Amino acid sequence: MDTLIFGGLLATMIAMYRDASRFVVLGAWWVMLLAVILLMAHHITSSLALTLSY
Repeated sequence: MDTLIFGGLLATMIAMYRDASRFVVLGAWWVMLLAVILLMAHHITSSLALTLSY
């Protein structure tokens, strides 16, 4: 999931670099912001079992 978000951020940056329309850049930026917020909410509320059990 993190890789998809980084890919989306890269695509947004490329759209800005290629002077895409303002609608495309802002739309991509808002979609990526929503994806980051949802991923953070999932990580914060999930139980992460980081202990090792042998």
